[in-house]
Amino acid sequence: MDNYFVWTSHGEIDASDGVFHNVVVGESSRSVGNNVQLPRYHEMVADAFGMHFDFETHESVEQPPNEEAKYFYEQLNAASRPLRERSMHSQLSVAVRLLSIKSYTNISQAGMDSFIGLMSELVDPTFNIPEDFYKARKLVSKLGLSSMRIDCCEDGCMLYYKGDAHLESCKFCEKPHFKRLSSGKKAVVKSMNYLPLIPRLKRLYPSMSSAPHMRWHYENRRPPSVMCHCSDGEAWKNFDRAYPDYASEQRIVRLGLCADGFTPFSVSAIPYSCWLVFITPYNLPPEMCMTSPYIFLNCVIPGPRNPKSLIDVYFQPLIDELKQLWYDGFETYDISTKQNFNLRANLLWMTAGKLACPYCMENGKAFTLRHGRKQTWFDCHRQFLPVDHEFKRMKKTLKKNTFEHDLTPPIYFGEEIWERVQNFTKVTEAPPFKVDMV
Repeated sequence: MDNYFVWTSHGEIDASDGVFHNVVVGESSRSVGNNVQLPRYHEMVADAFGMHFDFETHESVEQPPNEEAKYFYEQLNAASRPLRERSMHSQLSVAVRLLSIKSYTNISQAGMDSFIGLMSELVDPTFNIPEDFYKARKLVSKLGLSSMRIDCCEDGCMLYYKGDAHLESCKFCEKPHFKRLSSGKKAVVKSMNYLPLIPRLKRLYPSMSSAPHMRWHYENRRPPSVMCHCSDGEAWKNFDRAYPDYASEQRIVRLGLCADGFTPFSVSAIPYSCWLVFITPYNLPPEMCMTSPYIFLNCVIPGPRNPKSLIDVYFQPLIDELKQLWYDGFETYDISTKQNFNLRANLLWMTAGKLACPYCMENGKAFTLRHGRKQTWFDCHRQFLPVDHEFKRMKKTLKKNTFEHDLTPPIYFGEEIWERVQNFTKVTEAPPFKVDMV
């Protein structure tokens, strides 16, 4: 039955406290009263969808951490012991602080070694602080958040990745992989930095500061008329309907991707830009998911030019990880429930450029700021409002001197989108071109 969320005809009690109780596929509504005897059909629904709850105690069976999580906890405990009694610093905190100082102040490795040497002479010899920059970096690397450098073509045609790592020149433009230095040694012409995604997603669950919040989107549902989180949007709900197996697992990570460029040097100096790719998990509550600890830097694409249509070439390592997270998953320990589970993830959103919205496409209202020369989507929402809505007639409150006369743009589906893009030239077959939507 439509809008039948509380099963009053099947033995449930209607909520008298005004709390909204929603039902999704694979989840049965639960009784409001604590003393109500639940009928056996709850067990039938749980068995049918592979969801097993303990309705009497609401407790789950605890499991020991898997080998990877156990190793992580051992390394963390060993490095987090205080340097002395009542000390606020540990060996790990000192190492992280030293690496942060080097990063923010751009100190050379030799300067950092001299600084650490002076610290060692001033403090108690029994303090087990890192001996030099190498030891500090090695200690932090034991936590498992690694990075890798991948060589790429000078023009961005390909990555020297996997089976192509041994090639001496590009397969498409034939530009050399290496250049010869004056010393006679070979050096890579161009390379990108890649920070693997899977270890960073795994690290969200062994910590109590983040693990309980990764189920927030599932446990805090809003009425259909309220939208305060990405899980309230139609894209999220449509994915749940299309893949009910994924929707039934609370801890599957929903991801968004965004990319932007920045100039690391002075604008008046040599023009050079780097492009950063960020991954954000949207399982978290609104006040957490857009904060810096949960915006993961995924790769740094070197300049000096905007990769534009070639950016998908640099996404090959990320695509490989996303495929593994979609099909296979990885065993992960959730400290909030003290259980091991199969971590899986899917990418729901990706934004880049003026045509970022797959629905609006050329009908979008994005425009370029005059001075900042950045794309903005301010005042793009009015075209979705009803024709007689008062916001469409506002000239001063939103975009100045602008009425909104357009109707809601058409929504294209998979086959229609494929018809529009299937004849585009591949980036490896021709130079980058500007997409002209018609």
